[in-house]
Amino acid sequence: MERELIGRNLSLQDDNGEDVQTVKEVEVLLKPENLDIVRARRMAKTKQLTGYEISVKIVMSKLESRLRYRLLDDFKAGRTMFLPRITGSLDDRITGNTERVLITGIHIHEEIDILVAKIDDNNGIDITLSGTATDFDFVDKFPDYMA
Repeated sequence: MERELIGRNLSLQDDNGEDVQTVKEVEVLLKPENLDIVRARRMAKTKQLTGYEISVKIVMSKLESRLRYRLLDDFKAGRTMFLPRITGSLDDRITGNTERVLITGIHIHEEIDILVAKIDDNNGIDITLSGTATDFDFVDKFPDYMA
């Protein structure tokens, strides 16, 4: 049986363990930074890992402004816009399996909407929080699926 996991079965909790109710998209990417090197004996080109960045992007409805207000209050007080942790879960509703990922040390340093109003647009207004994290850990993992 061939199946695919669908990202609609997603939930996100903030650092207080409260559900962020209106999450539309979460994207956490590991971006390795490499240095090109040449091996002396064989003159073969390869890459050496020199660092990495974990980018975080959370898109939610404007209806979920509690998290945004908290970050903007930190900004106005001269503090870093920071979330100690978020936990994202992806469920496989057919088997009941869950993958949960703990993302820690999230610094929000991209732009945040303060006021957006679109008179001729019938779509909802979204908030996008973007930045970088310092670490991630899989709290629960999907089992090995057999094809």
